[in-house]
Amino acid sequence: MKIVEKKYRGSLMCRILGYPITYAIVKILIEYGSMDLNDIVKRVKISKPGVCNHLLKLKIANIIRYEKKYPNTIYRIKYPTEVKKLLDASENLVIRTTKRIKKDY
Repeated sequence: MKIVEKKYRGSLMCRILGYPITYAIVKILIEYGSMDLNDIVKRVKISKPGVCNHLLKLKIANIIRYEKKYPNTIYRIKYPTEVKKLLDASENLVIRTTKRIKKDY
């Protein structure tokens, strides 16, 4: 894979995880494991079409996988360890930058 493609994929993941609902879906799947669409909708508390839109973005970014189990589709994080590390790092960065903002003002 070329370096340019790696940078593109990395930026795509960051953009997709930049949506609060998409971020919440990923957090839920990390915390609770595999879930079907109805369970995700209940936890995120938005409409099914809205959740489906965010799941599509996550599929495009290759962050989630899905498996058809009649009558449901089960979603899971493709690389849970790596995604959890990414989320932890971003949350730690937010904590550090927030402390700095509070300190500066």
